[in-house]
Amino acid sequence: MSAPILVGFDGSPAAQTALDWALRRAEATGCDLEVLYVADTSWDSEAFTAAPLLQQKGEVVAAEAAFHADSKAPHVTVTSKVRRGNPVTELVAEAEAIGASLLVVGSYRKDLYERLTTSAVSLRVAASATVPVAVIPDVPATKRHGVVVGIDGGPSSARLVRTALAEAALLGEPVRILTAWTLPPLMQPEFTDGSELYEALEQRAKDVAEETAGQAQREDGTGVAVETQVVLAAPSAALVTAGKEAALLVVGSHGRHGIGRFLLGSVSHDVILGAQCPVLVLRVTDKVS
Repeated sequence: MSAPILVGFDGSPAAQTALDWALRRAEATGCDLEVLYVADTSWDSEAFTAAPLLQQKGEVVAAEAAFHADSKAPHVTVTSKVRRGNPVTELVAEAEAIGASLLVVGSYRKDLYERLTTSAVSLRVAASATVPVAVIPDVPATKRHGVVVGIDGGPSSARLVRTALAEAALLGEPVRILTAWTLPPLMQPEFTDGSELYEALEQRAKDVAEETAGQAQREDGTGVAVETQVVLAAPSAALVTAGKEAALLVVGSHGRHGIGRFLLGSVSHDVILGAQCPVLVLRVTDKVS
C-alpha cells in the first residue's frame, strides 16, 4: 500500500480547500489520509495560556474534517489526530513518523499583506519538511491544464522533471518544462551590452530545457507529452505567470540546516506566495540525481 498523505487542518477555508485537494489525490493514488490539527501552544503563541480550550476545539474540528472526508471520499481511509505545540514542528515530525508520501497544507489568497502574514506556516513547512509538500491556495476551483516544472539546469533538474512527469500521468495532463533567463547585473565587470550576450544567454536556457526534456522522455514510460518554454524573466515571476492556467507547479527547495531549514529559497518562497494553483515543493540537494 502507498504511504499515507498527511493534511494540516485548522478548520479554516484554506484548510478545507487543501483537504478536498488531498482527498482527490488519495482517491487517485489509493493512499490513506491522516488529518492533523495542531493546537498552537508554542511559547510565542497568543493562545499559549488557552491550551485546554484549543485542545477541545481541535477535537471538534478534526472530527468534523474526518466526517467531511468520509462523506466526500468514502473509499479513502481517513484518521484524525490532535496535537499541542508548534504547528510547523508537529506537522513535519508527524510526516516523518508516519512516512508520509506527501504533506498538504493550505495557503490564503487575498491581498499581499494577508498572504505574507497568514502563509507563515505553509512557507515554513515547505522549507523544513523532508517529504514533498503540496501548498494549496484558497482560490475558486477552475479548470486548469498542464503541469509546469521550473528548472535551472542544476543537478536537481532531472528529479524535478521526473516528479512532474509522474504528477502529470496521475492527472492526465502534459508537462511544460520552464526555464527562465535574466540579464547579469550591469555593474559586473564581465557585463558587455549587446545582442551576442542576449543570444548566448537565451541559447543556454534553451539547451538546458531541451536536454532535460530529451533525457526525461528517454527515461519516462508514461507517454506524457512534454514541451519546453524559455522566457526572459525572473524565475519566480515566470512560474507564477505560468501557474495562472496550470493544474500544478513543481519547484525545488534546497535543504538547509539549523535555523536556515525554516527558510525557503527566494524562488520557491515567491512562487508559494503568488501562485494561483497548487504548488508541489520538493527538497533537493546539489548532488546529481
